[in-house]
Amino acid sequence: MGLSAVHAHASGRPYRALVFCPGQLVKKWEREILETIPEATVIQIESWKNLLHLDRTTMPSGVEWYIIARDRAKLGAKWKPAYQVRTKVIDGYLRCPQCGRRLVDDKREPLFVGQPGKTGQAGSGLWKRRLRCEWVLSAYGTGTDEDAAEADRLVEGCGSPLWQMTGELHRYEPALYIKRRLKGFFRYLIVDEIHEEKGADTAQGHAAAALVSACRKVIALTGTLIGGYAEHLRPLLFRLSPQSLVQEGLGWSDARAFNESYGRIETRITERSGVRSEDNRMSRGSKTTVKMVRPGIMPPLFGRHLIDKCVFLGLNEVSDRLPPLSEECLPVRMDKELATAYRDEVQEPLIEAVKEMMKRRDRRLLGAMVQTLLAYPDYPFGWEPVGYSKAGQFITVATPPKLANNVIRPKEQALIDLVRSEKGTRRQVWVFVEFTNKHDVEARLEHLLTLAGLRVGVLRSSVPLARREEWIAKNAPHLDVVISHPRLVETGLDLFDKGGRHNFPTICFYETGYNLFTLRQASRRSWRIGQKKDCRVVYLYYEKTMQDRAIALMGKKLSAAQALEGKFSSEGLVAMAGEDSNMELALARSLVDRMDEGDARRFLGGVHNSETCGVVAPPPLPISAAVHQPQGLVQGNLFDVLGLTD
Repeated sequence: MGLSAVHAHASGRPYRALVFCPGQLVKKWEREILETIPEATVIQIESWKNLLHLDRTTMPSGVEWYIIARDRAKLGAKWKPAYQVRTKVIDGYLRCPQCGRRLVDDKREPLFVGQPGKTGQAGSGLWKRRLRCEWVLSAYGTGTDEDAAEADRLVEGCGSPLWQMTGELHRYEPALYIKRRLKGFFRYLIVDEIHEEKGADTAQGHAAAALVSACRKVIALTGTLIGGYAEHLRPLLFRLSPQSLVQEGLGWSDARAFNESYGRIETRITERSGVRSEDNRMSRGSKTTVKMVRPGIMPPLFGRHLIDKCVFLGLNEVSDRLPPLSEECLPVRMDKELATAYRDEVQEPLIEAVKEMMKRRDRRLLGAMVQTLLAYPDYPFGWEPVGYSKAGQFITVATPPKLANNVIRPKEQALIDLVRSEKGTRRQVWVFVEFTNKHDVEARLEHLLTLAGLRVGVLRSSVPLARREEWIAKNAPHLDVVISHPRLVETGLDLFDKGGRHNFPTICFYETGYNLFTLRQASRRSWRIGQKKDCRVVYLYYEKTMQDRAIALMGKKLSAAQALEGKFSSEGLVAMAGEDSNMELALARSLVDRMDEGDARRFLGGVHNSETCGVVAPPPLPISAAVHQPQGLVQGNLFDVLGLTD
């Protein structure tokens, strides 16, 4: 669609266009351009050296397409902060190397040597981007500082850079080179998977912004514009089309004001009454107000900032030959041994500890608790004690039991049954898992599925970005099932071959995680233009566990994102939407407060096939017995920012 829009707008005139895309899609873009655009020339930009011979004063002689991978566009030389420190009169302050005045941080406090960096280690205090001398403190009252009427007053700096190249790598960011040396050279820019540039302070996001400012016309493409939060749009709007935000009086740093206007803010007010101390004096009460961003988008965001610059298209609006797509959430009951271990020896100790720590606003255990409760049911062995560090000592809160690893658990058996059932109808299955390192669910499933007589492949992160499409084409035709992390294939890759050599119409999320962008992208890798088989997406999870609650909160975020895009559904994850969310913290709170957000059975009324929404766990079987006993296991969007009018 991006290619067609650019070529149609050029109306037969010569032009130059630049594509900014994920690294694994460079070859795919080149192939699509050559197949779609007549007499087009395609050039890949590998580094800044490929740009040196380009002259922005020359006119294009034909149709020229340039492609640069987003991870290449941001690569520049290494740098370090630049400052000076007095040696004769040692005061510890950092000073501008040009004007010599004291530097300040974003809170207008003076910087000094050894100030903690963002990693908690000693540093210079200049950890952010390449800063400049914008604000400084005037000199002490010696009468030598003409710009200050009094000492220690905040005054404007000289603007000189506060960074310098280290000399380790002799290279220059291609995106920055294009902005400074080739502005206007490219008439068109296509930014593929624009949602990946939503970070306000990422090198990749800055590279995209630099290219946008250097090109006349920009088309931004994504299948998942928003992940449930209004904040996901703010950096994108400022980089692509900031006029409406500026007219509203919003600046780049006004994140809180933007979210208060267009997002969902939860305000918690805590009041504490005064207490009488031992000396009979009455202390004053206190009142604290905490504001937190929650998933949710206010409708005015669409009318004020999106309606004039966005086109929302579903694949079914682009093609009338798409096959049906169904989504199913399949809850699985844990067997008695796993349920007892999970509930009594993992969940309960962690809940009680978090309750006490949250009273003191201590969140050190939250991350460990959420990850443990998500992963343990899928990998109930090989665990070390779970806890937190205090005063240099590790405090053990729970010791997850190590169950037998030669037993097939109910969710594992459900996956085996699913793959066998699909194989019986000549359908390949792609399985997504989240835990692939210390608690290697990926390797566990590979072993079990192989023992079940299935042909199994695993796409690992060690396969380079640019070769993943090649890996799929080479290995997939001979497999029944492929296992991978969803991030490895979430953008651009198709899980079927148009020539029919391989096709994975069934996608199973064995684990979902809680990144909505990743989930939405990965779940539509098979339901694409050219697919001929009916597509099916299955979400497996253990009911009455943290996995259950994660599914419910993902459904909440998905319903908010789809509502902004004009899609309202009662299927799949949307049917699981609970009352509230903020993934890690909300998952923890749902347990601590005993919130039943994850009771999936209340939300499954709208799923396509209600008869397949429950898997009752049989008693666990040894692997040698279970693998020989087959048991039948009883809409993506495309977003274009089409600013193509002259």
